[in-house]
Amino acid sequence: MKKSDLKKLVEDAYIDLSKLKKGQVTKEPGVTTTLTDIDPETGKLSWDVSYEVDAEELYKKLSDLVDFMKSAKPGSELGKIRDVLKQLKNKTNRLVK
Repeated sequence: MKKSDLKKLVEDAYIDLSKLKKGQVTKEPGVTTTLTDIDPETGKLSWDVSYEVDAEELYKKLSDLVDFMKSAKPGSELGKIRDVLKQLKNKTNRLVK
């Protein structure tokens, strides 16, 4: 590793604690983080993270998975899993509408 690479790595890892405040909330698609604590001695940051599920995105992924498993033989283990996924897809569709 070159010295310049190491310097860049350290610079990228540095967080200016003066710009952070307890209770600061950051939202990204599907994830919300809240800064809950900053240890003044060590600089340790503690976060609460919550994940939100987008019902429409879930429906699309379930639909893709059911389509992918169409070739599974009825009555086989994969066929049973496909049937369960189909039921979940239908329930999710009701949530979306």
